[in-house]
Amino acid sequence: MKKVYISVLLVITIILCYFFFEPLFTYAIGWSTMPNASAMKLLTDHEESISKKADSTLKIIHHRLQSPAVSIAVGQHDKIIWANAIGYQNIEDQTPVDLETKFRIGSTSKAVTSLGIGVLLQNKKINLDSKVKDFVPYAKEHLSNITLKQLASHTSGIRNYGTCLCFPVWEYYSNDEYTNVQESVGVFNNDDLLFDPGSDFGYSSFNYTLLSAMIEGASKMTFPDFMKQYVFDPLNAVNIVAETSALPKNTSRFYEVAENTYQEVYKVNNSNKWAGGGLLATPTDLVKIGNAFLNHQLFDSKITQELTKPVRLDNGEINEQEYAIGWRNHTKDIFGNGQKINIWHHGGIANGSISLLVLFPKYNLSISMLANKNGSSADLFENVYDIARLYINQSGT
Repeated sequence: MKKVYISVLLVITIILCYFFFEPLFTYAIGWSTMPNASAMKLLTDHEESISKKADSTLKIIHHRLQSPAVSIAVGQHDKIIWANAIGYQNIEDQTPVDLETKFRIGSTSKAVTSLGIGVLLQNKKINLDSKVKDFVPYAKEHLSNITLKQLASHTSGIRNYGTCLCFPVWEYYSNDEYTNVQESVGVFNNDDLLFDPGSDFGYSSFNYTLLSAMIEGASKMTFPDFMKQYVFDPLNAVNIVAETSALPKNTSRFYEVAENTYQEVYKVNNSNKWAGGGLLATPTDLVKIGNAFLNHQLFDSKITQELTKPVRLDNGEINEQEYAIGWRNHTKDIFGNGQKINIWHHGGIANGSISLLVLFPKYNLSISMLANKNGSSADLFENVYDIARLYINQSGT
């Protein structure tokens, strides 16, 4: 009988270990050989000279990234001036990517959310010093005096992803369906702050979950409905949607790629972080967002300046990432000649996808690049700069 008990206990332990650590188990199996990248064709072969150069550059980028698919769009002076894609949105069915293919955009969602903040600022429904307690009655007391600016700049002290007594054990791999923002705030609502709000910097997508609750309180609408009505619809950015378990038509499959092999990633559900990491989009629609931001379509230039000004800590120093309100604000030497130019940007990673949106305000230029593989958004910067150099040189400025 003792042996039976031990055997039963062992089986239960193995089953629990599997569900607690399922992403590790699934990573170890199911790898297949990547299709021949050289045989993949561009979605479109452009005829105009600069567009042909961009097409050729996209082929090089696709080879560099070793991604099943890469999709890129460029906007300038409020127009989409080039967009193209290459590869498979679904390798198994050999479904080619197109310009309507949606990717997870991860933390690039924060830059998108900043436009919703801008609309509310313009309409005086909220301000950067508004406090959580003014709009979110269900937030716990220790969160109540955090300001919108502190949430939006990651200076609130709210923790980032961690482990939990859940399946799987890592919050990043959550596959639970969250039907509203209040449920999502519940993930961290009872947890202590890491530091006093305003005193330090600590990047966390949960900041934007609570920020989206403030947006809901100020707008009297759900976060997805507000963004759709006041940001996406006015810009005809119809392919930006909040992720749920029911992924919309023409959504990419999401992949892990290693040494010329691939597998689909562990299935997650990003509904617990819509505003900070749970949106799906196409590069074209992200460029529409960038164009609107640069050309003041939804709010005036003063608000744009407020949203892109790096936030200072209580000690007067700019936070370590030069993070503003949903954007990082940096100067970069993208030409390699010592001449630095200002860029506003936000990258993102989500399980099986990498994303980058970069704005070049001096040139009124927006570029978005998305790929359906795991990796780092840092992998995309030099590739975006390769495209940017074509259009900045073409502009003659």
